[in-house]
Amino acid sequence: MFAIYFGIISIFSLFGKKKEKQTDIRLKFAVLIPARNEQNCITGIIKCLKKQNYPHELIDIYVIPNNCTDNTAAVALASGAYVLQAPQDVKYKGGALQFAINKLLDDSKQYDVFLIFDADNVANSKFVSSMNQTLCNDARVAKSRILAKNNKESWVATCYDIHFCTANLFLNRARIRIGFSARVIGTGFAIKSTYLKELGGFNTTSITEDAEFFAICAVNGEKIAFCEDAITYDEETNSFKKSMIQRKRWMSGIMHVVILKFKDLCNALFKIKSMKYAFDALVQLTFTYMQALIPFAFILSILTASSSYLVNTLPLSILRTYLYVLFLAMLVLILEKRLVFSKNVFLGIILYPFFVLCFIPLQTISLFKKTVHWTEIGHTGTPTSLTDQDITESSLQHPSQNLSLDPDEESCN
Repeated sequence: MFAIYFGIISIFSLFGKKKEKQTDIRLKFAVLIPARNEQNCITGIIKCLKKQNYPHELIDIYVIPNNCTDNTAAVALASGAYVLQAPQDVKYKGGALQFAINKLLDDSKQYDVFLIFDADNVANSKFVSSMNQTLCNDARVAKSRILAKNNKESWVATCYDIHFCTANLFLNRARIRIGFSARVIGTGFAIKSTYLKELGGFNTTSITEDAEFFAICAVNGEKIAFCEDAITYDEETNSFKKSMIQRKRWMSGIMHVVILKFKDLCNALFKIKSMKYAFDALVQLTFTYMQALIPFAFILSILTASSSYLVNTLPLSILRTYLYVLFLAMLVLILEKRLVFSKNVFLGIILYPFFVLCFIPLQTISLFKKTVHWTEIGHTGTPTSLTDQDITESSLQHPSQNLSLDPDEESCN
């Protein structure tokens, strides 16, 4: 049933991106960048935002250091950002955002929009102008397209890139085409201050503030727009072990969100304004619990299966599943124009079914052992020795690497 539901919706991704009306209105943006020990990469996102194709006086950049033990705040100040030091009791990203938004909403400065990034991100040069256009087309929350910044650096990073491309197309573009809400995944999203005032601030309490805020929007019948022309490039870990730690946090956090918001989402099913958004959110979020049960069902089937099934049918089923996921990986890279000739990209495509399969045991483990603390992944960022021309050519990657950003976009030029 889940497969049929997701499969039918995914078909609408082939209809192309939704067109928007042009606008002459210019909104004022406050960019929020929570950061913990990110002195190596914080300069990259600040430089990108200062080179946006948008009036500079309408963009204020705020870095929010959170329990840092390095020079994140000093580097951010030197790069031209404001610094809002989070209190010591703030231990996670959602808490840092809550602190900053509450402070700025009460401040004398009037911001129309709060734009949220991670410290390791970079963005294309028309990110803010594209978000401005989307938000001026009756949206109060908007999600950007997200891609891996270092997609050719390792097979693990390539798998993240395929994962994000899949979400861009089959999750968000498809839903926007049928009038549903996009989903906030990770970073690079915008919220109008009017909506935050209605909510009483950014009041998330879980370690996956993106999934929780998505659920909050669904409960309130707030449609999240998908701004495809705004692109966020996210730096991914090259370590498979660290990717497992990170994805375990994602899965555990989403499961926690289901517990926190299940009753509210169920109640929202009986309200005209929110019923379709709440239903879709319930299907997406509870899917993690359904997948968590797969190992138990698989073991039971093995114990009760006939020998002919184990010898003949099961291996063919596994092979078909592998080839299906492999085909989808190649398809999304082609559709997102991310398929390039590289050893690591090739390995990433071949190993992507394994990468996806690893989500299942992580979800199963999360049934019994929740992740309650944020674990630092660590980012390398952009070497400060790069010139602006180097940044454009290398797409904010290491000098020895050559990233493949979207061919129709430029990063920080």
